[in-house]
Amino acid sequence: MSEISIGKEFLELAIEIEKNGRFFYEVAARLNRNKEIGDVFAKLAAREREHENNFHDMLSRLGGYRPYQKQTGEHYQYIRDLAETSIFAGERAQTVLRRKSITDVEALEIGIAFEKDSILFYSEMRGMMPRQDQEIVDVITSEEKKHLSELVYMAGRLRGGA
Repeated sequence: MSEISIGKEFLELAIEIEKNGRFFYEVAARLNRNKEIGDVFAKLAAREREHENNFHDMLSRLGGYRPYQKQTGEHYQYIRDLAETSIFAGERAQTVLRRKSITDVEALEIGIAFEKDSILFYSEMRGMMPRQDQEIVDVITSEEKKHLSELVYMAGRLRGGA
């Protein structure tokens, strides 16, 4: 694999992660019986669409960028493995969403796992991006952390802990 394609490949994976997350949140919002939780899922779906658009913009600007050479083949494979084992990677997302019934707590727990996976992936991917895009990845990662906190809070409330 050429150096030039590494950053592009990670952005394409990030776009796919955001698409899958957005799709999950849209479905969860429709399936949810609790209006407040449904509203949270709808809001998160909109934010994931914004992240997806940001990654598309970054991908269009990447051009001939050559990532910093510190990344070894082993590190590259680690990041690929992170993306491929994400809760919303490809078939796993579809399997979860094919179930016609999902409890509010299950939906929140799946969202929590998604946000954790996204934070880890974006934190590792960051170093492969040009400096101006690292700042965008930092903002998106920060937003994903807020999403995680909101989902954890909602799950705690449903379980009677808050």
